[in-house]
Amino acid sequence: EDLNPNTEILILEYGARRKNDIKKLCEIFGADIGIITTIAPQHLETFKSIENVFKTKRELSNFLHNKISVFNLDNLYSYRMFYDKPSSKIGISIYSQADVHASNICVENFQTNFNLKINNKSFSLSTKLLGRHNISNICLAVAVAKYLNVPEDKITKAIEQLSPTPHRLEYIKSHINILDDSYNCSLASAICAVEVLKSTKSKKMIVTPGIVECGKNKFSINEKLGKLFDEIDFCVVVGNENKKAILSGIESLKHKPTLFFATTLNDAKKYFSKLKMNDTLLLLNDLPDDYR
Repeated sequence: EDLNPNTEILILEYGARRKNDIKKLCEIFGADIGIITTIAPQHLETFKSIENVFKTKRELSNFLHNKISVFNLDNLYSYRMFYDKPSSKIGISIYSQADVHASNICVENFQTNFNLKINNKSFSLSTKLLGRHNISNICLAVAVAKYLNVPEDKITKAIEQLSPTPHRLEYIKSHINILDDSYNCSLASAICAVEVLKSTKSKKMIVTPGIVECGKNKFSINEKLGKLFDEIDFCVVVGNENKKAILSGIESLKHKPTLFFATTLNDAKKYFSKLKMNDTLLLLNDLPDDYR
């Protein structure tokens, strides 16, 4: 509805919960360029296995068999997809050399500093986006921009002007520091969010109901989530859905957080007073209060 004759590029997110969902979207809307961000154990209640997630995401790459696709080579399944595609492909990485490569990633004062290498040129950059996964996302966007012949000075300027998407590891300054990652999360994004929290020097609190839609892997995934909370001062577990799994993970830690429990996110707010000026609160995932 918002397109006009001057529109040159339309960006669509093809989400999926079942096999063939992306194939159907490709058939309806088409695609000229594909970006495979990551493939993780999400929506397993409907997909049943991560291999089915992989096959569904590959529907985009298959549709673009003779058109360009950009792949995150740091993800095992995306890496597989990259090598399955014989041509018309670009790879990005934050850990190893690639067509677009980021390195020396460091969070300081709630911004991310990093080096970006595009082909053989290097740039030292800063962004308000937090978390290694967002640097991967930047690299994916840079790969597309270079393919579309966007000048490098425009690319680097755009990176430094990026603003966080609300509730996606969004930094909010109050009398305390708030990291709002409440929209949704996977284990991979939770690892990045907790890493940002741990980069702060003050007391730290995590409020989380855990990760949902994990199918038969729900307990093990949320147990791994709990194991991330080493050296966190406070943890508020919301609801009962993943409580046992998170506590099982926390139990294995050497430096356990002080634990609190809440029935709803609103109920959890009473524990925020444990934090003082310049302490940091991470809201990790959110669920409706009536989630079952």
